[in-house]
Amino acid sequence: MDKIKVKLRNTPKKTGVYLFKNKTGAVIYIGKALNLKSRVKQYFDGRDTRPQIPFLVNDVADFDYIITDNELESLMLENTLIKKHQPKYNVLLRDDKNYAFIKIDYDTEIPQIYSVRNPDSKNAKYFGPYSSAGKIKETLNILRRVFPYCANKKVSNRPCFYYFLHRCPGVCVGKISLSEYEKTIQKIILFLGGHISEIQKEIQSQMLKASKTKQFERAADLRNQLQSLHIIEERQKVIFTQKVSWDFVSCFQSTDKATINVFVIRNGKLNDRKNFILENTENKTEDEIFSAFLENYYSQTTYLPKEIFVQQLPKELSALTKVMTLNSGRRIKITKPRIGKKAEIIKMGTENAQEYFESWATSQATELSRTTLALDELKKVLKLSETPMRIECFDISNIQGTNSVASMVVFEGGKAKKSEYRKFKIKKDGKPNDFAMMEEALTRRFKNNGENNWALPNLLVIDGGKGQLGVAVKVLKKSGLKIPVIGLAKREEEIFIPGKSNPILLSKSNHALQLLQRLRDEAHRFAITFHKKLRSKQAYKSALDDIMGIGPKKKKILIQKFGSVSGVKKAAKKELISILGEKTTKDLLENL
Repeated sequence: MDKIKVKLRNTPKKTGVYLFKNKTGAVIYIGKALNLKSRVKQYFDGRDTRPQIPFLVNDVADFDYIITDNELESLMLENTLIKKHQPKYNVLLRDDKNYAFIKIDYDTEIPQIYSVRNPDSKNAKYFGPYSSAGKIKETLNILRRVFPYCANKKVSNRPCFYYFLHRCPGVCVGKISLSEYEKTIQKIILFLGGHISEIQKEIQSQMLKASKTKQFERAADLRNQLQSLHIIEERQKVIFTQKVSWDFVSCFQSTDKATINVFVIRNGKLNDRKNFILENTENKTEDEIFSAFLENYYSQTTYLPKEIFVQQLPKELSALTKVMTLNSGRRIKITKPRIGKKAEIIKMGTENAQEYFESWATSQATELSRTTLALDELKKVLKLSETPMRIECFDISNIQGTNSVASMVVFEGGKAKKSEYRKFKIKKDGKPNDFAMMEEALTRRFKNNGENNWALPNLLVIDGGKGQLGVAVKVLKKSGLKIPVIGLAKREEEIFIPGKSNPILLSKSNHALQLLQRLRDEAHRFAITFHKKLRSKQAYKSALDDIMGIGPKKKKILIQKFGSVSGVKKAAKKELISILGEKTTKDLLENL
């Protein structure tokens, strides 16, 4: 506490973000303030009377701060840092995940449409956030039926998979031009933005034009699109007779979690309903929960409504309104309805939030009981001294010894803990030797008796049979560690134990085996993903990489313009000079 008092004396009276840390240095709470000195001081002098503060203060061993230019900047920085550190005392989105978005990516010749969790490119349009990846999948399935779109990244003589299913208009093989395909993309943008009536007008106009010019096949396609849109529109419930664009945000709070319900009204119709589970809400007031959710959600929302109606107004209303205005380019109102139809919709949202939470809690309880049973069975079957609350699994992935990688996945309490996954790029590359690769990965994992600040597992699982298991036993013995280890062979799902010649065979319905299979499959997925990433990087390498003056940007320009390295070789010198300059062009021609 003396250290904090000294630091407090030197804390400036400026706008910024503060980070509270515990004795291990982990960030446990992040907040923002117009006056950093005054705000941080309130936590320690008893002026902040919120019920969770004594618990927070008791955990604080140190704090840091970042000065910002204004309140708006501090709000955005706070949101970014909370996502990065996931502090235990901040209200968080469940499962440590970012919201999901639909991305229209213009970085390829044919724009690509897919889901992402982190908007990361300027040359793209984003739609969302969506409450789950499942909801995005459902939306994209509807989208492809109404407005067929292409899965290929460039035009070639090979059609994409969806072309054969009549779910691609054929832009990938030149059946329609890129400029014609752009019209489809624009319709998709309007659809995802909730502007169905605008698309209908556009399609009717195009249909009439196609009929007049006797393009009857195109007119029929447009008619089918129009009919699909009518069906979608009929499913949407009319809430208001006016064509309003509003959001209604309600909340249900349980002991340590809260559920948010968002009704999305577009053109007066219920366009969508979204539900989110928030964690770390114990002892939090309703306005704190709303502040945390609204800041997080609406700082990322792509198409903002004209007005947002909430169950509880947040404290930092002005800063939040500024962020929304900045994102949308127009003023967004946030109000709390007290009477009438709007207040009834908020109440209905609270009931929906409660219903969603109760359904989610029931499913969680079922899953928890299944997981507990699996861990108990595993302890019994393997004759372990304690329940394996932390299990690590290792897998190897390579093709003929190239781009070799190992993956380590972690399950805690029977659930994946992705923040503790690790991947190893194998240094002994060249020869396909899975045993040597596994030995290298395990040696690096348990180096210095496991003194790399990673918690040691209660059970180690190796993807493989007796050979791989023998390697693991050897590494653990060298490291001086007594950790239970098993091998899981794929073909018959045999469980091998050190010192036992015969494997354990469990029935397919056994909960312990199912847990081990999930663990092994996750390790395999993680290894394959990393291996493919390395392989694609290597595939992208070319003779251009070794030429001074040609970096990734210029390389991309050359390949886009001339198609390949051989195309660059055949290019006119003048054209190359216009892109690279004389010196680099000279080096290029000498080295290719």
